[in-house]
Amino acid sequence: MILESLETAGLAGTTRVLFFSDHGTNLGARALWGKSSMYEESAGIPMLMAGPGIACGATVATAVSLVDVYPTILDWTGVATTAEERLLPGRALSQVAVRPDDDERTVLSEYHAAGAISGVFMLRQGRLKYIHYTGYAAELYDLHDDPEEMNDLGVHPAYASTIDRFRAMLLAHCNPQDVDRRAKCDQAALVDRHGGREAVLARGGGSYTPIPGEQPMFIKA
Repeated sequence: MILESLETAGLAGTTRVLFFSDHGTNLGARALWGKSSMYEESAGIPMLMAGPGIACGATVATAVSLVDVYPTILDWTGVATTAEERLLPGRALSQVAVRPDDDERTVLSEYHAAGAISGVFMLRQGRLKYIHYTGYAAELYDLHDDPEEMNDLGVHPAYASTIDRFRAMLLAHCNPQDVDRRAKCDQAALVDRHGGREAVLARGGGSYTPIPGEQPMFIKA
C-alpha cells in the first residue's frame, strides 16, 4: 500500500523505502510466546528495501542488523559522517546490497529483559548462529542444514573449537558477565524507583511502549 501510494503521488522514482521490524515473535513455536529467545522466529526480522538504485527482486545473504539502519539513512541522505560515526559497527545496507555476499560478517544481538534469569547474546556469521548465556552452556546452530534449530551443535566435542572462536569474538565486543550484571542492577534500581516489587506488581504491566506524549496504560493480571 505504501509503494502504491508513492506511485500514485509520483514520488516512487525519488523515494527509497526501508521496511523492518524491531523483533520477531515465537507465536507458540517451541511452546514459547513473545520475543524472549534468540531462535530465528524471535531474533530474525524482515529487512526489505525498495526505490531508486535498489535492484528489484534481489536477495542478499550477508548478515545484517538494526545497527545498519543508521549508516544507511546517512548514506541515502548524503549527510557527511563524523570521525566518531565512522567507528560505529554498522554498515550502509545500500552498500552491502551491491557487494558479493559476505559469509564472514558477524552481527550481534542481546536480550536483557526484566526477570530474565540470564543475559543472552547471539552472534550470527554466515550459516552459523552462536548463542551465549551467562551461567549456562552456549548453543551453536547451522541454519543451512538445520533451519528449525533443533540440533544444538554446541554439545558435540567436534565443534568445541568453533564454540571457542565465537566466544572470543563475543569477548572482543563486550564482557557478557559484566553487561548482564549491569543490566540487572539497572532493572533493580528502576523497580525501586517505582516503589518496589509489590508496588510494580500491583500497578500491572503494559502491552506496548507508549508513543511520545501518550500516557502509559497498565493492565493488572
